[in-house]
Amino acid sequence: MKKLILAGLLAAASAASQNAWSNSITLTGSGTGPGGVPVSASSIFDVSGDILTITLTNTSVSNTGKDVPGSTLTGLFWTFNNASTPTLIPVSALLAGGSSILGTCSLANCASITNLGGEFGYQATGLPHGADRGISSSGYLSSGLAGNIGNFNNGAAGVNLDGPASLNGINFGIISGAAGYNPNGGLAGIPVVQDTVVFRLSGATGVDVRSIVASYQYGTSLSDLNVLDQVPPATVPEPGTIALLGLGLAGIASLRRKSGRSYTSS
Repeated sequence: MKKLILAGLLAAASAASQNAWSNSITLTGSGTGPGGVPVSASSIFDVSGDILTITLTNTSVSNTGKDVPGSTLTGLFWTFNNASTPTLIPVSALLAGGSSILGTCSLANCASITNLGGEFGYQATGLPHGADRGISSSGYLSSGLAGNIGNFNNGAAGVNLDGPASLNGINFGIISGAAGYNPNGGLAGIPVVQDTVVFRLSGATGVDVRSIVASYQYGTSLSDLNVLDQVPPATVPEPGTIALLGLGLAGIASLRRKSGRSYTSS
């Protein structure tokens, strides 16, 4: 009986220690764009089963200057920075709730569009800061498909919303959700995403996202601004998890003390 109780407590302690760390990480980066305009972005990497979900947001604050292509977020690069080299397949790119498309799309009514699978591409290749893979709405990455159309459709061509049918220029770059969007001539009328896009990629089984190093690419060229993420603080286990782990360890210690006692009869 004691062995069964001990085994149960060991299992509880083991589960608590594993659950203390969520396979999710939030990264942020900030820098200075053209004209001294401050820029910032965040990315949430989360693995559940086979799926890696990336939530990419332009978090720049309002400013009095002009919004220009060089301060528009167009890409995210990363490496797992460990032995993980998964072969990922781009599944979908969706407009996040509360986000919107500004400007005019030539091939669709973008006011009602949420699927951006044909406007973003994924590529595994060498990129700035040692990254070995990335996502982009601009032509500095290649989707590997004819015309370089976006491949966030289970790796196949997604729907093209605005000509030409390729990852091209500043189209569908991500601007801040902060008030005061003030596009210059290079952005005026161009379809852009305001706030957040959510990407899903398959093939992530066993990936530990806590090792990820990422950077944020702005503009339409790899020679434009690239901002490295800031190192996040160490993950702290939730109080309930700590309590469960402590309870399991205390139970194990108690059983060991009892098993070490000797009894005499009179």
